[in-house]
Amino acid sequence: MSSDPKEDSIGDVPGSQKPLGAADRGLPGGEEALSRESDTPAIGAAPIPAWLIGVIGFGFFWAGAYLFSFGGGFKTDVFDYEPKFGVVGGAQVAADPKAVGKALFSANCITCHQANGEGVPGQYPPLAGSEVVLGPALNHTIAILLKGLQGPVTVKGQAFNNSMQAWEDQYSDQQLASILTYERSDWGNNAGPVTADMVKQVREQVKDRKEQWTWAELLKIPPKDLAAPAGGGSPPPGQPKPASPGQQNQSAPPAPAQPPAPAQPPAKG
Repeated sequence: MSSDPKEDSIGDVPGSQKPLGAADRGLPGGEEALSRESDTPAIGAAPIPAWLIGVIGFGFFWAGAYLFSFGGGFKTDVFDYEPKFGVVGGAQVAADPKAVGKALFSANCITCHQANGEGVPGQYPPLAGSEVVLGPALNHTIAILLKGLQGPVTVKGQAFNNSMQAWEDQYSDQQLASILTYERSDWGNNAGPVTADMVKQVREQVKDRKEQWTWAELLKIPPKDLAAPAGGGSPPPGQPKPASPGQQNQSAPPAPAQPPAPAQPPAKG
């Protein structure tokens, strides 16, 4: 026992730690105790099972594939009517071009041309009643949508000087045709639909151009109303197709036969 009462009181406190003795450090019993402590696994040190990693990876893959197919480009105002892969139940029904065009217009064009098609005065031209949209030079209208437009232009008597981007790389021929079909048939517009073949024709003609159009450059392109029926083609709805001269002769009713002349009485001798 120490002569210092403080040391004796501390040494006798239950649970107080004492220095390792020789038996703890050098004897086999002490080494075995230390070995048992080092072999005990620590919390959180166990590896993640491989099957669990596989399940998590498959879940991420499935979620990404589902969003890619049905996410609509992650735009809340666009209906993705054509899933990119997977089986769609039920019979395939052709989408209404005007409905598709309205959805695409709402996603990309509504900021400049507005929901009512009136545009922004002094900045972006109107589409409602526009002679560019409804005029006979439909190839000019398609060319603008493909390559864009920049510089001054006059629409409905109003002057504008701004820039419109090109959309040829963003959308297919059918999607661009749907946008134009919507623009030509809404807000009081009453022009015929635009088909994918019309867009394809103009795309092929202007494929080598790299810059946006100016209005002066567009006017140098001969105007062509692609929606008008070609010679011998079908006329607009409600108008009968004119008959050829041969058909007119075949369909004409036969002329009534002339009645025979009355017989003359024989002369008397």
